[in-house]
Amino acid sequence: MKLFFRVIPLCFGAAMVALAHVEDVSAAGVADKISIVDPYVRAVPPVVKTTAAFMQFRNSNPTEQFLVEASTPAAGGVELHMHTMDGDVMRMRRVPHIHLPPNETVALEPGAEHIMLFEVAVALEPGDQIPITLTFGDGSTKQISAEVRTVESRMRH
Repeated sequence: MKLFFRVIPLCFGAAMVALAHVEDVSAAGVADKISIVDPYVRAVPPVVKTTAAFMQFRNSNPTEQFLVEASTPAAGGVELHMHTMDGDVMRMRRVPHIHLPPNETVALEPGAEHIMLFEVAVALEPGDQIPITLTFGDGSTKQISAEVRTVESRMRH
């Protein structure tokens, strides 16, 4: 019986070390293997309180991943969105995540998937940098800076 009680704490301790190691890997996980290219936020007049962020995601993981959330101190609310056609009308709707297939690039762009910013708290001037935190399906995060651009400057980019 004594052997049984000695083995359990050792096994439990080893399991706790193994679980701690998994959490450490997860914390650095997916976000480290997703590259963000050309992030920008569309400039809007100061009276307009909504805008959108666009960028490309390159998933270097051998498995599919998901962007599940975004946040920024520049807006009161942030949602993941996509556009869909409903007959002859294009509609925008919130989505729970953005799919990032393995070894592919996914573009968030006008008229497609994007990050919607509501209740914009500050005037967004072209050239400003907006901090955005991206959260992935495993809970890992990536901090990026998105340049504020006018529609015209984006077309020349």
